Amino acid sequence: MGLPVSDAAFELVGACVHALRFAVGTPLDYPYAAASIATTNPPPALYRRVLVASPPPSREGKPWHTGLTVKEQPFQPDTHADQLAEVRLEEGIASLDLPDPQGIVLDRWFSVPRQQGTMSFPGSDFGRCLLSVQYWSPAEPGVESVTKQVDYYGTYRMEFDPPLTEDWIAVSIDNFWPPERDSADLLIPLCESDCDADCPPRES
Repeated sequence: MGLPVSDAAFELVGACVHALRFAVGTPLDYPYAAASIATTNPPPALYRRVLVASPPPSREGKPWHTGLTVKEQPFQPDTHADQLAEVRLEEGIASLDLPDPQGIVLDRWFSVPRQQGTMSFPGSDFGRCLLSVQYWSPAEPGVESVTKQVDYYGTYRMEFDPPLTEDWIAVSIDNFWPPERDSADLLIPLCESDCDADCPPRES
């Protein structure tokens, strides 16, 4: 799945206490983008910064899950993590706050190479993570799904050091700032089954 977070899309591959694995593709022809990429001499790569906070930061001083519901009931992170496809966000919900510096568990610049990729909206990671706010979709109104070709695409594995102790993370490619930012962050539950071959072996 691609989750649009600006004129870029985030695709979750896996998230466990050891690492975050994801793909990023851009541009999506976001209609409100301030500027477009040059077409005559496009750069060989684009640079983005990913910031991860655990636990997710508050929302206007309230718990991060404020304004999220499941079947018209308040969303509970401990009990509804397997029902993310059914989560609804209230209209006009506030963005996540800046995280406490001690809650930042990953802060890294990365390059997105100029190579074509295909991203679907929604796709295989539907129901495994959430956008933090209601957000624009590449699919036209009334269209359930759409596939987009992107000119810049990359896949990444970024480790947490030390391993995390919380159950949820928040991911921002816009640094959780400013409060009125025209982008969305992501809320992701950590799953033990998402460990891969590069994770430490489980204790027996």
